Amino acid sequence: MIMISEVFSMNIMFLSIENYSDFNARSIYMDLINEFRKQGHYVTVISACEQRDTKSEKPQIIARDRSGEIRKVYVANVTKMSNFILKGINLMKLLPKYRIAAKKAMKERTYSLVLYSSPPITVYGAVKAVKKRQNACSYLLLKDIWPYDCLFGGALSMKGPKKIAFDYLALLARRLYDTSDTIGCMSPANVKFLLENEPYLESQDKIEICPNSISPKEVYLSEFEKTTIRRKYDIPENKVVFIYGGSLGVPQGIDFALRAVASSASVKNAYFVFVGGGTEKNKIANYIETEKLKNVKLIDMLAKAEYEKLVSACDVGLIFLHHECLSPNYPSRILTYMQAGIPILCATDTYTDVGKIAEKNGYGLSCESNNEESFVEKVIEFCDENMRSIMGKNANSYLNSNYTVEKSYEIIMKRVGENGK
Repeated sequence: MIMISEVFSMNIMFLSIENYSDFNARSIYMDLINEFRKQGHYVTVISACEQRDTKSEKPQIIARDRSGEIRKVYVANVTKMSNFILKGINLMKLLPKYRIAAKKAMKERTYSLVLYSSPPITVYGAVKAVKKRQNACSYLLLKDIWPYDCLFGGALSMKGPKKIAFDYLALLARRLYDTSDTIGCMSPANVKFLLENEPYLESQDKIEICPNSISPKEVYLSEFEKTTIRRKYDIPENKVVFIYGGSLGVPQGIDFALRAVASSASVKNAYFVFVGGGTEKNKIANYIETEKLKNVKLIDMLAKAEYEKLVSACDVGLIFLHHECLSPNYPSRILTYMQAGIPILCATDTYTDVGKIAEKNGYGLSCESNNEESFVEKVIEFCDENMRSIMGKNANSYLNSNYTVEKSYEIIMKRVGENGK
């Protein structure tokens, strides 16, 4: 006799280059995976394990329960790399490995839906195989608009010898777009950019907004707890603390961030905290020491729960993106700030709309990431405690109304239903 709890509405395959070992991890992807599991579906996660993290090259199932499994694929290093060309080569090597892993999973189950994120050179073969063999619905969670985001920093070019690589990656991206039943973009700016550069997609009615989302956790701290946390990290108790957490790399525009923080030294009530790691971390440390900055602290990467507590003990969340970025982004780190109920200060390029959305909905301010004077003006505005309180409440409210995995689940399942799967 089969129990009702053992009957799953759908078998779903989720392809990711993230390294997952169990279903307890918290991220925009694992939160979404667990929402599907919560709703009664079985999810097979095909997850990458990079060379730096393991010595085993044998694909294996490392986690399995009644509502899902995680299958590992051994791959070359593709994250935390400053060499974009080598990263691109390593990503191309993933294509056959993901296809093989997907075929092995299909021997055990029939999948109705395959979910995946960009870049396309990672998963195209696997997606095509699942669609062809099992007639699965395919949904692309478009985060990186390849290869346009590779134009930044000169990794690729639309002129000269590098154009060959650009055109090849663009071809692979179009193949993935074509095999995708739906393309979920993070924001209106992402939809606009994609259609401007791939206008043939407009007539296919396959593009929609499916924003980054999380399963929000209530992180309430008393004033005593906030003070305790600030003391733990030697952060001033009586200042307005602006926090940036996440990747500290070239795309984040660290050079501007450092100049902006240095210029903000004139705002005596403001203090800045950078948390994380990346290729520019040493530059930050050296700059703080060389310039003898007293209004900023650099903290190593923290465990997620500890980081979330630190964010809740701060006053304003920071978003930095390099001004020369040529495609829109929507950093998921903003969700942690909104979960904590703190407002956002966004310093970005002109393509990205994360700051515009924050301003429009009353939970943040924005400026371009080439204008230190404007940044300092926003810092001064955020020294108003009443404004911060109002914007912080708006941030948390907007998160719970728009950026939850329940909302993402509804968006995806609506499309699955329309496609008749």
